[in-house]
Amino acid sequence: MNDISYETAFTKLLDETRHTTHGLWNKEDFKEWGKRALKLIEELFGVSSTYYTTFLRVHHEALLLNTDAQRFGTHVSLCVSILKSAYRESGNNSGD
Repeated sequence: MNDISYETAFTKLLDETRHTTHGLWNKEDFKEWGKRALKLIEELFGVSSTYYTTFLRVHHEALLLNTDAQRFGTHVSLCVSILKSAYRESGNNSGD
């Protein structure tokens, strides 16, 4: 992937979170969103990075919860924060 593809993937992932209320995420949609986010993090840092392993753990824990559980929203927010931090640190960003 080149920098433009990274930016496009990142922007699309963030846009999906902005248009979805955390308590109303469909579990399958969130699962697919997480797969795409992990792919981006893997491209930026590799599977052995702290970002990758932390995102994977938090995303997996979220999938074990019901989407209407209070903690689910917290896990979603953490996933978004991890993705943003990884993208910012990668140096491929031109700002959010």
